Amino acid sequence: SHLTAPTPAPRHGPTYPHFPIVDRYGLASCVVVLLLLFAMQLSTPLLIQTFWLMIIRYSHAFLTMHFLHFMPNYSHAFLTLHASICNNHQKIHRQHFAKSEHSQDEEDDNDEAITDIDIDDWRAFRAQLVAAGNQDDGSGDTKISSSSWAYNSGKMIEKGSIILAKVEPDFCYFGLNQQYFHKSVMLVTYHEENDFTKGIILNRPTNLFLDDEDFLDDNGEPYFKTDSKNSTDADNNSWRIWFGGDVRGLYADDSEGGTEIVCLHSIQTELARNVSEEILKNVFTTNYEGARKLVDANEAVSNDFWVFAGYAGWSAGQLDDELNRESWYMISADSETVWNELTDQRDDNTLDPRNAGLKSWSTLMGMIGKQDEARAVSESFADLSLKEWAAESILFNSTLPVVNENDDLDDLLKSLSPSISSSIDSAETFADLAKRYINDGLQGTVLRGSSKDRSPFLLSDQKLHKCSMLVIQDDEVLTVGALLNHVMTKTYPLPLANGDDVEFPVRYGGSFGIPGIIDQPIIFLHSKPELKTGVKVGEPVRKSTKEIKESMIWICSEQQVGQAIEAGRASSSDFMCVKGFQIWFKEDIPSNSGILAQLVTGDLEVVDETLVEEMWKVLSMQARLSLSTLENNFQTSLLAWSAGGKDDDNSSPPFVYDSTVTTTQLADDSLRYWTEAFLLGGVVSAGKYDYSSGFE
Repeated sequence: SHLTAPTPAPRHGPTYPHFPIVDRYGLASCVVVLLLLFAMQLSTPLLIQTFWLMIIRYSHAFLTMHFLHFMPNYSHAFLTLHASICNNHQKIHRQHFAKSEHSQDEEDDNDEAITDIDIDDWRAFRAQLVAAGNQDDGSGDTKISSSSWAYNSGKMIEKGSIILAKVEPDFCYFGLNQQYFHKSVMLVTYHEENDFTKGIILNRPTNLFLDDEDFLDDNGEPYFKTDSKNSTDADNNSWRIWFGGDVRGLYADDSEGGTEIVCLHSIQTELARNVSEEILKNVFTTNYEGARKLVDANEAVSNDFWVFAGYAGWSAGQLDDELNRESWYMISADSETVWNELTDQRDDNTLDPRNAGLKSWSTLMGMIGKQDEARAVSESFADLSLKEWAAESILFNSTLPVVNENDDLDDLLKSLSPSISSSIDSAETFADLAKRYINDGLQGTVLRGSSKDRSPFLLSDQKLHKCSMLVIQDDEVLTVGALLNHVMTKTYPLPLANGDDVEFPVRYGGSFGIPGIIDQPIIFLHSKPELKTGVKVGEPVRKSTKEIKESMIWICSEQQVGQAIEAGRASSSDFMCVKGFQIWFKEDIPSNSGILAQLVTGDLEVVDETLVEEMWKVLSMQARLSLSTLENNFQTSLLAWSAGGKDDDNSSPPFVYDSTVTTTQLADDSLRYWTEAFLLGGVVSAGKYDYSSGFE
């Protein structure tokens, strides 16, 4: 789903001017010394082992840097082996000199020279080596203090790693879809190279607090039931929820396995270790059941846990591919860095979920030396889209009514605001429309995107924002629509009898069609009165009945188009060539399925027949999409939408949180980005986007 990213520039490892030959053959040197390490482990004479130990002490930094550069996927194993051998020989060294009183001072000196390496926290050891290497080459890609550190670990994926979303100024995928991944900070909780990788997003706190009885088991029953007669408020724990990812997340239903809960904590009692898994030194995961056991044992309180709903997942090799496309930074960090960020999110009483954890991402980017990059993409289009996603998905203060799918259709329609569609005057006439939809269908009707002050297509399906669409089929199974306002870069050549070809700009009608399996069909449309009389060209999309007039727009074949042009009755500009469809399938409950659901909610609006002709004239002014026609086509598309009806009262549209950009403007900008990314083939305006005023 990503656009093709530029091929990453070749990486160059650290240079060692005093060892040019070894640097030139660094990989071979690493392999040779690794064999020497095994030989040392097998050496039994104490003097031989001591000799090997002297060599390794002075070469470990050099070796590790080369392993990080040449063989990053194996540096964990190398460092763990290295640490084990050093610890083993440190003990041998101490035993050898323990018999001599004079050796005590020498042992103290050696204790300072050989720091005992904790195998469980080998990342800290590697961090010191990386920092030393970066100081030598001036890269500055790691920040290490006495208590916390983080560094860019390249493409090495391992449990306990931090994944930072990389932001490209000219790439807007996470502004158009899956906004929660934009500037995300993720902790890898599981990784098997040939199996699966799993992580949780750390910087998406919600303002949702759940009680114990809100957590259900596989049977839909609360894990722990409260005895209302004997319980007090103190008996019921309150758990703040973080959005952990889109897989089995906050809004997962039973078909997806329900919501998966992951609890992070730093409790290290025996019971805690029995019900938890250590992800990073001092960072543990458990489920809700495990967390409750610790609370019930008085070893913790609910505030000691960070509760994540859902996770992010990658199939085997998928994350590697995304790293190769430079979509992420893979980071190694200590547990204090992780807890600092999570604690700040938990303890900040002024924290608004609409901030979406942007501060945490910027902090970690600064820790790996990428603060300039972070500043360069601050308050971008994708930032604003992320804030809108947060307002919609993790800010739990909605006052929207909940619609029961079993409600009677008429009652549901009459409860709606009369302004739900600019072309419908009252709820009663809207109910009539719904009945017509059920009885006669909407075939031949022109629809347009919502005029609500916050577009329902701001965060997804941007192609439907302020769209112009013709319903070309509507029956008991499905509804088929063709978008009319999205001209593509392609043209369709139609051969004439005289040997000439007529080129038609192709319009993107929708996403239906699978290349190589089901080709996207091409249809021709016209609205010219002269072609509807005499020798008729095509037929109306909706034929007339006693109750309904025929549609103004007609559909015709390629042969009919060619004959009309050859006869001089029409030109290519009188026709629209549309490729692809939008499809809505219907279900048993009419008000909750198919296209009617979007009409009921006002996501789509019916265009009055008297306005269709003006919309058609405006859309006919669009040309084949190119860099030179992009702006005109885009503005013409918006003009056609406006011709289809009145706007809702947008005199005071809402603003995106903590910005000067309105949601109406952001939705228009989102459509602009979609047009460039998916119709033009690449975003060309990203660098021209200004936080305060939108596009230049």
